[in-house]
Amino acid sequence: MNSAKEYTPSPITIGLPFYNNEKTLHYTLSSILKQSFSNWKLILINDGSTDRSHESLSPDILNDPRVTYIHDKTNRGLVYRLNQIADLCDTPFLARMDADDMIVPDRIEIQLQYLLAHPDVDLVDSALCSIDENNQVLGIRGMEPIRYSPVDIMLKSMLNHATIAGKTSWFKANRYDPTFVRAEDYELWCRTFSFSNFRRIEQPLYIVREGKVNVKNYVRTMQTCRKVFRLYGPQYLSAEQLRKEIFKTYIKSFLYQTLGLFGFQDILSKQRNRSLPAHESQKMQLIVSNITTVNR
Repeated sequence: MNSAKEYTPSPITIGLPFYNNEKTLHYTLSSILKQSFSNWKLILINDGSTDRSHESLSPDILNDPRVTYIHDKTNRGLVYRLNQIADLCDTPFLARMDADDMIVPDRIEIQLQYLLAHPDVDLVDSALCSIDENNQVLGIRGMEPIRYSPVDIMLKSMLNHATIAGKTSWFKANRYDPTFVRAEDYELWCRTFSFSNFRRIEQPLYIVREGKVNVKNYVRTMQTCRKVFRLYGPQYLSAEQLRKEIFKTYIKSFLYQTLGLFGFQDILSKQRNRSLPAHESQKMQLIVSNITTVNR
């Protein structure tokens, strides 16, 4: 198997749009700069931020020849930026990430080597570690293999969206649909799984930050999920299953809205994670600490 480190032209681009992430963007970029594989490119897009996100960018980033920085004063939204990044990408592979998250030091190397060793794979995601607003490890999820049956795909979003890396040609050919904002990934998997090859690396290569869930955004997500169910569900689910899953979205919205009145909505979001054994939690906490030790 070819080692990712043997390449001279950069084989992979990291796509990173951001909007009002002044409190976390420096950690995100630190995790990129500390990657074991350094021959990456970065497309960094300021999506019309109104805070001091731009000012938080260090000279190490702005002067790095690997980085393409686009400062757009218009806020166009995540879906627009994800499609824009695919259009701009000129490397064989493209990796996603969000601007309030971090990646473990060997994320890019591991995913790139997997894609090189499995040329039939279009996208590969990974498990992820969850942290709170104070960079403390909460738990882990996504360790189970992807279930490829249509029913499983309809009942659970197939991939951990922010963790994916894959063929740039796939992203260019399969664009995000702007009419499915806040569930654009779920719709994309439902639309493409029948002719795509998706795989998972069952180890946490990605660190997702999960603070208080924005209840209004969550309700919008559930609204879009119902739209996805109504579009694709009749092909794969029985009428009873479809009614049940749509009903669940209303129940979830009600629970988040109710708990959100008291600021307790994070009780629900934490249910997605499983606890880590003490030694694994300490190991991941050390990784987080090393990333977040940055000079600002």
